Amino acid sequence: MFISYIIIFTMKKLFVLGGLIFLSIFGFAIFNSQKQNDSNTTASIVPTIKQEISKSPLPQETDIIHTFFNLVDTGKPSEAVMMMTQNIISNESIKQSWGVQLNAVKSVKVSKIEESSRTDWSETKHQYMVTLDIVMDSNSANNPIPYYGFEKGENIRFINLIKEGNQWKIEGIATGP
Repeated sequence: MFISYIIIFTMKKLFVLGGLIFLSIFGFAIFNSQKQNDSNTTASIVPTIKQEISKSPLPQETDIIHTFFNLVDTGKPSEAVMMMTQNIISNESIKQSWGVQLNAVKSVKVSKIEESSRTDWSETKHQYMVTLDIVMDSNSANNPIPYYGFEKGENIRFINLIKEGNQWKIEGIATGP
């Protein structure tokens, strides 16, 4: 009887051990299968995202104008200045002058953008007539040109854009074409 008890006890151990081994192998197989499915899903999503990004258009000229004035409106005139052509911000003194002028703008909103009626457009040069709603810092009233030439409320400016490399940049902001 003692021997049969040992045999039964040993069989139970082997059965439990066998079950644990079976469950381990089965669990590993399921985990590995799931991992492969996840990597296949990821592999199929990544090219789709890359394709969508490559299809995204570069910013258009009107986007450049909106971004420029949005940076000014949100108190980031130095970032706005960097959207200007190298010709216009050729040295540090000129960059600072533009920064001071744009920093005097308390708020600015683009109301309307229209293509200018100028006929000298080219692949690398465009001009837009932009209607701005603007408020200047009252301290800028004492400049040689009060408020840097802006009036409170609606102002029309002609924005010249030049293509530098693959990017449109602001070449000028003027009161007339």
